[in-house]
Amino acid sequence: MDNQQHNVLPLTIQNRTALHATYMPFLKGGGLFVPTDDDYCFGDEVIVITSIVYLDKKIAIPGKVVWIAPKSGSNSAGVGVSFFGPTQMKIKLAIESILGELAKKPALTHNY
Repeated sequence: MDNQQHNVLPLTIQNRTALHATYMPFLKGGGLFVPTDDDYCFGDEVIVITSIVYLDKKIAIPGKVVWIAPKSGSNSAGVGVSFFGPTQMKIKLAIESILGELAKKPALTHNY
């Protein structure tokens, strides 16, 4: 696989429940869990290309892999991506404004 393509992770978030299940509030700068079968290492720099229904546009979020989850039971394989770079706080605040009080705690049924 081309290394450039390997660093781009697509993620579609259809609704607030899906956003809550994907958001990782315990990461200091915010983060998202992205389902993928591709292999990543801790610290790999990636760009999450996501459509969040409430933002009405696709956004590119730079991040680093901080969580690696193999497929386990009903949970998908994937990676946790911690936001970084100049847009880190803007993305975190946008997601937390959509989630409201839910942003302060992990979802009961999360993806990671």
